[in-house]
Formats: sequence, structure tokens, C-alpha cells
Amino acid sequence: MAYCEPHHWWFGFAHYAPPDPKGFGKPLGSEVIDHPMGGKLGPNALDLSLDQFRALLHGRRGVIKTFLLDQDRIAGIGNVYVQTPLWRAKIHPLRPIPSLSDAEIAVLWQALREILQGSIDAGGAPFELNLYGQKGGWDNPYLFHWEESAPCSVCGTPLAKIRTGSTGSYICPECQQLKPACPPA
Repeated sequence: MAYCEPHHWWFGFAHYAPPDPKGFGKPLGSEVIDHPMGGKLGPNALDLSLDQFRALLHGRRGVIKTFLLDQDRIAGIGNVYVQTPLWRAKIHPLRPIPSLSDAEIAVLWQALREILQGSIDAGGAPFELNLYGQKGGWDNPYLFHWEESAPCSVCGTPLAKIRTGSTGSYICPECQQLKPACPPA
């Protein structure tokens, strides 16, 4: 039986479903899990081991950013929180999943964990409100520096804004080059 943990975020709101204190029946708050939207969410990004993350990517044909934003596949990653991990891993958001190497997947997994956990620990980004109406305190240095033509903090190349499906992405054209679609050798 699945339980929601107190650190899980769902569409900007925290949901906590403690286990039944008497040890039988459904956990308290199981309506979140049984809800039509909550029931189809993929695994929480922070709950995935590296091997589980690799398994989710195995055999997929789409592009990496679209996959990471698909809450049915993997829950908890939004557009604000996906850009820095992709940049840290030097992965273009439109890279086909089959073209990612094991090393790139490992760097991406670690970067996702660091960014998401950092935000949770600080109560979210300053433009997000918690259940008490308080602004988050996550002051990630990259969150507010994603501006078109701003210099990349690694190489100095001007950042570019591109369309990635229904969302936009800021990328460093030097650090995040779009590589060929063929799988790594």
C-alpha cells in the first residue's frame, strides 16, 4: 500500500497521508492516492534510486524535458525546477532520451535530487506559497538568472530562450549542445 510522505509536493501543495494509527484499513488521507489525478501520478522524483530512474528512461523515444515534466511518468518536477538540472548535466532539453549516456543520466539524476531537495528544505521558491501563505526561501543562484542573453555562469556564452513543446527553456548553447539523435556507442 502506498503512502504519501510529508515532503511530497503535488501541483504546488503539500499532501500528507499518515498511516492508520491502529494498523489496519486504508491510511488516513488515502483519498489523495485514490483521487483520479493523484492516482495516476508517476513515482516521486526524490523517491527514485539511480537504477529506478534509468529504468524509467529505458526504451523511451521522446525528448528528455518532455519526459521529466510528464507527471504520469515521474512526479514532482515542474518547468522551473527542470532547467537547472538539465544545465548542470549539460543536456539540451530537446535531446532524445535514447541519446543519453549512462554518465549523463547519473549526473541528471543527482542534479534533480539536489535542486528538488534544496527547494523543499527551503520551503519552495520565493514566488511559491506554503500552506500558511508564507513565501518560500529557496534562493537558488540559478533560478533568477535564467534570462535571455545573460552570460552562462560556467562559460560566459549568452543564454538563449527556446521553445520546448508547450514550455520555454533557457539554455546555454555552448554547455547544452543538441547532439545527434543516435544512441551512444
